[in-house]
Formats: sequence, C-alpha cells, structure tokens
Amino acid sequence: MTTRRTDRWIAGFGACFVLLIASAPNRADDAKSPVKWDTKRTSQPEDLDELKALQERVKGVVEKCSPSTVAILIGGGAGSGVIVSEDGLVLTAAHVIAGEPKLGKGPSYEPNKECMIILSDGKKVAGKTLGINDKMDSGMVRITTKGPNDGKWPFIPMAKSAEVQKGQWVVSLGHPGGPKEGRSPVARLGRMEVPLITNGINKGLSQSNCTLVGGDSGGPLFDLDGRVIGIHSRIGLSIASNYHVPTDQYTAEWDQLVNGDVIGRKPVSTGAYLGVVFAEDENDDAWLAEVEDEGPAAKAGLKPGDTITKFNGEAVKSVKRFRELIKEKKPGEAVKLSVRRGVEILNISVTLGKRA
Repeated sequence: MTTRRTDRWIAGFGACFVLLIASAPNRADDAKSPVKWDTKRTSQPEDLDELKALQERVKGVVEKCSPSTVAILIGGGAGSGVIVSEDGLVLTAAHVIAGEPKLGKGPSYEPNKECMIILSDGKKVAGKTLGINDKMDSGMVRITTKGPNDGKWPFIPMAKSAEVQKGQWVVSLGHPGGPKEGRSPVARLGRMEVPLITNGINKGLSQSNCTLVGGDSGGPLFDLDGRVIGIHSRIGLSIASNYHVPTDQYTAEWDQLVNGDVIGRKPVSTGAYLGVVFAEDENDDAWLAEVEDEGPAAKAGLKPGDTITKFNGEAVKSVKRFRELIKEKKPGEAVKLSVRRGVEILNISVTLGKRA
C-alpha cells in the first residue's frame, strides 16, 4: 500500500521516465548511415565500411558494364572491345584488328574485314572492321547483326578522359588469355597512375595499375560511374603497369574511324634506307617501335625496343638527330650503330639499303 505522497512521487518519476525515453536518440536513427563511395575519390579506403562501399561500387560497375564488353575474333587472333552506341559501334585497339603492318610501304590495313564478336553471355554475332589510328593504337568495329532490343545494342557511354584524376579508382574488363566458354569478362580493380602521358614513347596514352595480360587488348577501362574512359593498348614492364588509349582520342577522330579511315604513322623516308619506324616525335630518343622484316636493320640484328645511341661514333639523342645523320649517307654504305637493348650496349654494323 502506498501513501498519497508516494503516489505523487511514482507518477512524477514515470512522467520523467517517459520524457527521457522520448528525448533519447532512437537506436535505429542512431545507426550509421550506409557509407557511399565517392566515384571521384583518389585516396584509399580508411576503414572496413569504406572498403565495403568501394566493393559495392565496383560490383555495380561490373554488373552494368559486362553486357557491353565483348571479345573480338579476327584471323587467328583475339582481343577485347566495348560497345559504345546502340547501333553497335565497338571501340578496340588498332593492333587487335589490323594485324602486322608492312613497314616501308605505308599502312597496310584495309577496313570492312569480317570479324566475330563474342558477347558476355557467349553468343556470337557478326561484325566488320572500321577505321584505325595505327600510331595511337585506336580502332573501331561495327556489329552487323541486328541488336536484341528492337535492333539496338546495350552500350556504355563514354566519359571525357581529360576529367580523370591521378589516383582515381578504375575498373578494367576484358578477356585475359582470350575468351573462354562459360567465363564472363574478367574484372580487375586499380587506380589511374597517369591520366595523360605528355612525352616519351607512350605520349598521348594514359597509364593505370590494373593488371592486364594478352587478350585484354582493346578492352575497356571504366570510371566508377560505369563510363568508358580508355581502351587497353599495351602492357608495360610489369603486368600491373599498363597503357590505355584515352576516350578523348577516339572522340577527336570519331568520324574518321566510323568512315573506315586509316590514320597511320609514316615510316622513316630517306635516300639511305634502314627499315625502322620510330615510336614518337623527333625530340624523343631514337627508340625503335618496329623493325621491317628482311630490311637492313633486321638483317643486322636490330629489334623492336632497341634505342640507337650512336651513329658512327656520334651521339644520337633524338630521332631528329638520327635523321640528320642518315640523310648524309647513301644506299650501300655501312654504318656503325651503338644500340641500347635493356641494360646491354651493342655495337652493330648495318649496310644501308635503298627504298623500293
């Protein structure tokens, strides 16, 4: 039995308890809101929640972009590509669809060659090659089979590659080792190391640390908004240091590529013929991007990747200087070249030829 005073105390305490409950933070409201990953972020995850947020973002990109990532079979080779328009335009690398160029005779590539496109679900459809830029390694293919959605193809939009930042997280898709039955495009996560290389042999390309191997060539690089920002071109000294053709390069030459134009590099043209193609502009080192089969350089033992450092004992510090020196020579003359091959310095004698 309680007294009147006790009843008032209990009633007052109860009222206070109700007020405390009402004013206390709700456990559900107080729970952490799901962490969302900023798609432009350039730093690493700092805790488990951020790591999970990045994982979810990457998962979404892969699910969104895999249906538009394809394999390309042409001749005896295979590469990758990505559909970027509803009418079936596919971006890829030039070397996937062009084969080996015949040096000394201008670009040998011809468009409108038949190829086979393998979709992410394994279905095979027909395609034809369009234009290429041999120097930048950009290429384009068109799917000639009617699309599955009222004639339209699922595609992924292109982003402006100039807006990509160093350190930004990116996703690579492709077919490493070539397409395999029952295997969808393979995803790898990485970060952008150099959004645009401004000098050297890879000038104009971008560089990421996404792991790539043979068969990935021509495949897409995506930002975390699921937009194409580059196309895989070549592997660096490490499989985790790779180069991509930025989408802005495709955009700048879009009409030419669609029309099947060949935008090729020109071989060295001199009276005395060495039979090589240099990788970049005249201020670069005399680095051999290609060596013509059965040409004077190949017969003397020069290989792609060699760098000419001396010409008859005189230092060669640029392509421009090499051209100046060889211009003074005549076909049939023998010259002595110092060549850097990896860590070795080789001395090679070459008898210059005459271009046919």
